[in-house]
Amino acid sequence: MTMKNCEKPLQTNPFTTYRDPETGRWIVVKEQQCSPQPEEKVA
Repeated sequence: MTMKNCEKPLQTNPFTTYRDPETGRWIVVKEQQCSPQPEEKVA
């Protein structure tokens, strides 16, 4: 069986995981994507 390469670029994960050193639990933090705000023009 042959596999095809994907033509689309990979997307970045919308979250970050890290381990809490005190409890040993894995924490998942969802990253907030900020939309760029339009710059104010000064006349």
